[in-house]
Amino acid sequence: MIMKLNINDRAALAIKNNTKRVEIRANKQNSDNDYSTLKENDIIEFTSNNIGKFYAKVKEVNHYSSLEELFTMEGTKYTTSSTNDKEEAIKNVNKLDGYEEAIQKNGVYAIHIQYLYSENTVWDELYEKANAVRNPRDVSGLIRAGQVGAAILTKNHNIYTGVCIDTASTLGMCGERNAIANMITNGENEIIKLVCVDSKGKAGSPCGACREYLMQLDKNSKNIEILKNEQTKEIVRLEELIPDWWAYDRV
Repeated sequence: MIMKLNINDRAALAIKNNTKRVEIRANKQNSDNDYSTLKENDIIEFTSNNIGKFYAKVKEVNHYSSLEELFTMEGTKYTTSSTNDKEEAIKNVNKLDGYEEAIQKNGVYAIHIQYLYSENTVWDELYEKANAVRNPRDVSGLIRAGQVGAAILTKNHNIYTGVCIDTASTLGMCGERNAIANMITNGENEIIKLVCVDSKGKAGSPCGACREYLMQLDKNSKNIEILKNEQTKEIVRLEELIPDWWAYDRV
């Protein structure tokens, strides 16, 4: 499930910076959202004025009868972006339109979230994740890994990474296929964006084998966007890299 919520800029920035990891929400009368329906791994699509649209994954949802109980159990470090004082935090939440009455009637929810990515900076974030996993090293006398890193963004808003593994007897795999294996292990198969960072730290296109592998994943794989240049944000669709593909009618 994806729940769409508006959020102020200060809280949005705190979520993006990982200094706010719990969103406090109450079920107000005539609201379109029922926070009791949120479950682990659901997605929240936040919208703020400055950051725009960004996504977070629900990790845990706790219900409390009052703000006093919530802040006693959850603390203030990751629950509020404005203060570390519990009493002040309670006052600030009660100032929100309709919240004090709603909490008295229905209680309040502490929604633990994990920031995923922002639509405005998604290419930078994917590049950073792909580059971060690069760590060239010898695994053994026959295996070397980590020269190339890859990050993929799925239709379900998850990001998976992988590194290249070079072996004797051609038993290794590219970073893209390693990331794809991670994705498939987690039950997904539809990619919407991909970034591959080479041994020099530059974004580049996948090799021919990876292009074929990507195309076989899903009927929509031809629309996968691939970053060609991390500076200019030039992108290319997979279909442009592997035109007249042989098996469109079989995926």
